[in-house]
Amino acid sequence: MYQILVVDDSVLDVDCITFLIKKYKLPLEVTTAVNGQDALELFFKPENHYDILFTDIRMPFLDGLGLSKEVRKLSPNTRIIIFSGFNDFEYAKTAITIGVEDYLMKPVIPDEFVSVMTRVINSVEETNRQLRTRRSEAKILKNHMLWLAVNGKSSMIADSTPFLKDRYTGLMLVECDNEFFSLEGILFQEKLAGILTVPFDYLNLDPSRSILFFKEGAFLFSCAQSVCLCAEKEFHQKCCVAFQTLPDNGSISQVYTQLEERLENHFFFPDQNIFLPDGPDHPYAASGHISIDIVSDDLRLKDYDSLMLHLEDLFESLKHEKTRSLIFVKYCFTELMKEIIRYLPDDQQPDLNKVAEKIYGSANIVELMDMTYDLAGRLRSQAQRSQGTCLKSDKIRQYICQNYAQPLSLNDISSHFYISPNYLCSVFKKETGCNLMKFINEYRLEQAARLLLETEMKVNKIAESVGFPNPSYFSQRFRDYYGESPENYRQKETH
Repeated sequence: MYQILVVDDSVLDVDCITFLIKKYKLPLEVTTAVNGQDALELFFKPENHYDILFTDIRMPFLDGLGLSKEVRKLSPNTRIIIFSGFNDFEYAKTAITIGVEDYLMKPVIPDEFVSVMTRVINSVEETNRQLRTRRSEAKILKNHMLWLAVNGKSSMIADSTPFLKDRYTGLMLVECDNEFFSLEGILFQEKLAGILTVPFDYLNLDPSRSILFFKEGAFLFSCAQSVCLCAEKEFHQKCCVAFQTLPDNGSISQVYTQLEERLENHFFFPDQNIFLPDGPDHPYAASGHISIDIVSDDLRLKDYDSLMLHLEDLFESLKHEKTRSLIFVKYCFTELMKEIIRYLPDDQQPDLNKVAEKIYGSANIVELMDMTYDLAGRLRSQAQRSQGTCLKSDKIRQYICQNYAQPLSLNDISSHFYISPNYLCSVFKKETGCNLMKFINEYRLEQAARLLLETEMKVNKIAESVGFPNPSYFSQRFRDYYGESPENYRQKETH
């Protein structure tokens, strides 16, 4: 339904116009006013919007021509139709300069009225369609530019396009263990828009990750709490969040990489859902959480790269722990080395009593660290010899290329290679510099682009064949990646 404001000081004329609209079932919702001043006050109210103004000329307080001039300033897209009993050429000339759609004489002839109104309604529909198209194109372009910025492919984001003049002050990366965003991403975004009180832009990166771009005035920790609460309360979905302030728009890719690395700690802290920026002012930074339990997980999962990293973090926390006694620190090292020794082959396990004597007779913490690194290094070397060659990223890529049309979670892929999800991601990221889920998402989109050009398959069938069961989600991801819809991409590239 479209909104029409009928203005006339004659109740009879107003009733006549309202009757004709109902009789001919025109898609119009009618509001009335008895003079130009009352009508103008309706336009000043922000909750009101009128697609059509249908006004008499001769009225008290403010006539129809004066009202039309003011409305043209306040609402340029409102269509204006004047009707009057005065067949005066001067009125017609003034109406033309104002930019009215038509000029009807009283008494209104029904057929003429319906013809004029139908034409004006069609004009409103066409204008609205063009506005929706422009907004959609602007959103596609903006999301594409944000995607380029996140992936380090647009260092001049702030100046390269009028669509990205926004100054972003913070980024927030949201991650789920499943493909939540491919199913509920749009609705989740709408819910956040109603919950968060600060302006932000939203970009879905892949089925398990989305990123929020905050503008000035955002308190990021409070926003992170709201995001997690929204996911849990509205969708029964657990997610983890990392956030950081942004120096400038040119730093988007660099900060995003830091957020990615921070969220990798979620594997080791499954009960934690908000990962704060590193630094002395943030007591919940990842290094402060490292414990012997985490080291035990590394040993159990045979994730020796993570083991060495977590040993470094643990040693740092022990070195700077001023409130603990020397005996407590040595006790921690004793438990740590006992845990590592347990995973060594029987013929390589040192005598525990002798190890304990060395620990309690050590002069400083550096000696204890060297002893631990020696045992961990022996364990890693032994594992590499027994496994032969290490897992390489080309094997992971090969598996993805063979199975990309099927659902692929980190657990699925890591189970295939008999390793932990964390080690899988670590190997792939170290050798390719790319996040594994991002690689899967982009590979699927590239295969979809190939099918669009080389086949006549329908878009929804292509989406399904490359691993996107939700066609709407596929189209959104394709627009973010290529900057245009699948249909436009096919049409543009084949002509």
